[in-house]
Amino acid sequence: MYYKLIVAEFQKQDDNNYFPELTIETVNMYKMLDYCNRGDYDNLANYLLKGIKNLEKAGADFVVLASNTPHVVFDELEKNASIPMLSIVTPTYEAVKRKGLRKVLWLGTAFTMEQPYFRKQFEENGICVVTPEKKERQVIDRIISEELEFGIINQRSKDEINGIIERLICAQDIEAVIFGCTELPLLFSLNELSVPSFDTMKYHIDGIVRFMFGI
Repeated sequence: MYYKLIVAEFQKQDDNNYFPELTIETVNMYKMLDYCNRGDYDNLANYLLKGIKNLEKAGADFVVLASNTPHVVFDELEKNASIPMLSIVTPTYEAVKRKGLRKVLWLGTAFTMEQPYFRKQFEENGICVVTPEKKERQVIDRIISEELEFGIINQRSKDEINGIIERLICAQDIEAVIFGCTELPLLFSLNELSVPSFDTMKYHIDGIVRFMFGI
């Protein structure tokens, strides 16, 4: 999805059918997630940094992590990278800020919902970030890891997540929902919920293409 959408947005900006020059470094997702689940952030950073160095050697001008979860070590990677890195959090925060919203629901893997690194930029600037309770986080995590990551779209699972969203909208006066997992938009369109929704991948890609064109 990243590749297809970057190409599409690039072609819109340049008004042609050219393809941007992209280099992709694929990492072992399950190895990465194992480091995350064990809280072994030093080895996670070292593992991802090897990929970043490969991209630098390939001549990349900048690097992105095409996933929300590894951003737990983004700051450490950014310090050790020789070229710019573009965060997935900042463009999403900026989009929420532009709308003047003060309270949002963040959905993602159980790991990302339980970590402070996504909410930090929001809460430092007066935007409250709410996450579901533990059992609900486990439900969402199971749907992501056992279904969406394999391209399985299940209406019952969608209804489960939608029920969690609507409960929190009513109980917590949620003004918007952030899909903080690149697979969740497979279930929901952006105009489908009773409040505005923000897809972190979409805003990340917008930021990537703007950086390409110096916008």
